[in-house]
Amino acid sequence: MIYILFNPLSNNGKGTEGLDAVIAAAGQRCPGRTPELVDVTKRDEAALLMGLSPADEAIVCGGDGTLHYLVNALDGAVPAAPVYLWRMGTGNDFLRDVLGKEKKQAVRLNEYIKDLPVCEANGQRRRFLNNVSFGLDGQVCELGEQEKARLGRSVNYIGLALRLVLRDYRPVRARVTVDGETRTYDRVWVASAFNGRYVGGGKKLAPDQDRTGDKLCCVVLHDLSRGRALLNLPKTFGGSHVKIPQCDVRFGHDITVTVDRPTAINLDGEPLTRVTAYHAVK
Repeated sequence: MIYILFNPLSNNGKGTEGLDAVIAAAGQRCPGRTPELVDVTKRDEAALLMGLSPADEAIVCGGDGTLHYLVNALDGAVPAAPVYLWRMGTGNDFLRDVLGKEKKQAVRLNEYIKDLPVCEANGQRRRFLNNVSFGLDGQVCELGEQEKARLGRSVNYIGLALRLVLRDYRPVRARVTVDGETRTYDRVWVASAFNGRYVGGGKKLAPDQDRTGDKLCCVVLHDLSRGRALLNLPKTFGGSHVKIPQCDVRFGHDITVTVDRPTAINLDGEPLTRVTAYHAVK
């Protein structure tokens, strides 16, 4: 049996758009096998996936947010059946990382969802696929959720980021410990732990990170005025920001970041608010 898992609330409320293409692709892949559509808002997706046999297949429709909820529902377990992600998200940082320039619509997930890093913050423990981050990305994520709730529609995240850079973002002071070595930074714009390379719909903040390895990449952008931030943040889309002296990059298994006041973190595109510290381990 082929199962197609979708969330009608994903992709800014457009989670059912494109399902016809998924059904058609499933039919071409396995002629004669009629797929079963599964609305994950009405069914336990982790229990369903873990109950499948190796002869079954599952296609998960969505993007980074869908994956974040899925890997936390599985909590380290890996289904015996092949599970594929079908591109239907907005940011798609996971697919951008694993596929590179390939234009595939789907990728097998099983090998990517095992041994994922764990983040602890505000008494919550979550696994993450891509990154956890204090700074500009955390506040963009928080503000985006507020704007979506207020407007009832999708928002322009690039516009929100520019507004924060030009006016509203307040840089923090951060204490960052990587595998026991602690450094302190002023005027921090980014303080992230990366499992993949991308964040925020295409910013290549950790260009040398390998998600199949056993370490996380810690990236800190610090001591930037608003003008220098505006000048250098566009470099993050290509990864050349790592060459500036205000960018500190370290690799390690255990990362703790503490900031001087409560602020939001971005956890695979999902905001967690009023956080003063996070601990990430791989």
